[in-house]
Amino acid sequence: SPADPAPPFDFSMNASARADDEGRKIFIGGLSFDCREDDLRADFGKFGELEDVQLPMGGDKPHKGFAFLTYCKAESATDATKEHHQRNYMGREITCKIVEPRRGGGGGGGGDRYGGGGGGG
Repeated sequence: SPADPAPPFDFSMNASARADDEGRKIFIGGLSFDCREDDLRADFGKFGELEDVQLPMGGDKPHKGFAFLTYCKAESATDATKEHHQRNYMGREITCKIVEPRRGGGGGGGGDRYGGGGGGG
């Protein structure tokens, strides 16, 4: 029936939100449009093992100029931000910060997914 009991896992706390809580995810802004996911993996992977790299696509541009990287360990994320915040990376000064967990406020759910464009023709 549709009213099954809740699963034993709290699926509302997805992997991404857990990474935010644990300080393992970083935001990089101001990226050069020449930057590729491989570059980020190579250059930011030096600080520790990367669990995930998100470089949102930007329609007519190769990407939107920012990325989210999730490390396996919080220390790696901290080291990467110390090394790269407000430094030159591929010709642009980038912002590099630990993603803060979203707390309280705001309505429940929604708004967490990045808008996907409607596929081209």
